[in-house]
Amino acid sequence: MEKIELFSARVCPFAHRSRLALMEKNLPFTLIEIDLRNKPDWYPQVNPAGAVPALRQGDFRLRESLIINEYINECCAESALLPANAQQRAEARLWIDYAGSSFVPLFYRLLKAQQAEEQGAVAAELCRVLAVLDDELKRRTGEGPYWFGWQVGLSDIALYPWFERWAVLEHYRGLRIPDHLNALRDWIETMQGRDAVKLGSEPTDYYIDQYADYAAGRK
Repeated sequence: MEKIELFSARVCPFAHRSRLALMEKNLPFTLIEIDLRNKPDWYPQVNPAGAVPALRQGDFRLRESLIINEYINECCAESALLPANAQQRAEARLWIDYAGSSFVPLFYRLLKAQQAEEQGAVAAELCRVLAVLDDELKRRTGEGPYWFGWQVGLSDIALYPWFERWAVLEHYRGLRIPDHLNALRDWIETMQGRDAVKLGSEPTDYYIDQYADYAAGRK
């Protein structure tokens, strides 16, 4: 297999997804850090959209974290990141879509909201989404600590990077993950214990500093 290059940025949760997928698959790769505030002149040749992550493998180019992660999963059969059962794979993709369509947008809406009334409304909506995630994890109790059993998968990876950054919402918007969402809190703790997560984690202060412009309405 040709060498995989992943173009990433420490701060970016979307790129974080693809770093995690590569590490969980134990695939060798070269990590190329892109300064999002001062992108290299050559980077549009890799990704014309200018965003991270992007993957290059020989002449092959790919962008968008969820598509990259599907490709990474198919690069080798070992350490599968999607269930073997076709119905469960469909369910997994449903939760991956839920992360992108409901959870992630609300994270940013709350962080960017400048008025107290809007912040309160979005925080309440985000808490409802957290409760949905918690209910689903409770429903799966006994099947393993991850979204689909005992093996971490693309559903877990699609969600986790924003929970690593949750301290940003606590710091700027005062929103903690409610204590009664026990299954969700247990899942976060389990994810935090994985080697791939620990190897790529950043200090809380780093995220708080990096997201200051979002919280102040400057981005």
